[in-house]
Amino acid sequence: MAKNPQNYRTNKEKRLYIEECERRFDAEVDRAIRLITETDGLEIVTLSGPSCSGKTTTAKKLICGVEAAGRRAHVVSIDDFYRDRSEIVWKVSSDGTMKPDYESVDSIDLVAVEKFVRSMRAGSELYSPVFNFAAGCATDVRKIEYSKGDIIIFEGIQAIYPEVRALFSEFTMRSIFISVADTLEVGGEIFLPEDIRLMRRLVRDYNYRGTLAEMTFYLWGDVRRNEIENIEPNAANGDVKINSLLEYEVGVLKPYLFGVLGEVTSDSPYASKANEIIERLSDIIPIPSGLIPENSVYREFVH
Repeated sequence: MAKNPQNYRTNKEKRLYIEECERRFDAEVDRAIRLITETDGLEIVTLSGPSCSGKTTTAKKLICGVEAAGRRAHVVSIDDFYRDRSEIVWKVSSDGTMKPDYESVDSIDLVAVEKFVRSMRAGSELYSPVFNFAAGCATDVRKIEYSKGDIIIFEGIQAIYPEVRALFSEFTMRSIFISVADTLEVGGEIFLPEDIRLMRRLVRDYNYRGTLAEMTFYLWGDVRRNEIENIEPNAANGDVKINSLLEYEVGVLKPYLFGVLGEVTSDSPYASKANEIIERLSDIIPIPSGLIPENSVYREFVH
């Protein structure tokens, strides 16, 4: 169980504690960078993990480390290969209702991923779609300045799925799995890894995707079911595992969550869940997000 951060009262103490947590996380990322740079002929890296594990920012840190070692690398988000919203299959959800299936491999256009991979093998120009979550479809195309010998980092939940990994089988590949791996005790409250990731997602989706808390709660049951059925069983395939827990984070999330969850109305089916989270956070000392470094993985969740 991770250290309780409530002992730090002044901003100076909090900043030093944040720096300590960030160094621990960066050391884990450095292990992954060493794996990449020490693997001869490496062409593809998959970076996967459950929702709100910090994949996007970690991918950027990997790029910096790889390029510092003299290799070129590019990040390709599996999310950009989502099918159009109109093509997403609806399935019976964890609560027995029909919902769009955004989590399973069926949500990904595998034909488009395969075409991208064939272009890599042929040394052709590489173009990735750019998926627009608000529009529910790809609305742009991004050219990747790729040359033979460069490394492509495929980042996303679905990068761990066997159907996606099979498309990379002709390449020299390494896999990185990132998740919140520890339970955290703060202010007498115990937060499980999935609790922490849900709170991250509530804030991230509100801040960066315009998604209200009710929609996040609505989807979360199926997110967790997919993690249990399809992600956790494949986690052992990772060559390196990164723990993205930052022990200070609940204090940072608190003011954001109070704002996001405060918009859930009393007649909402998720009102009790929202109130439960608010109650658990009530005695926790907040930590200003301004104390977090700009290159922190936590900028993926808060401004």
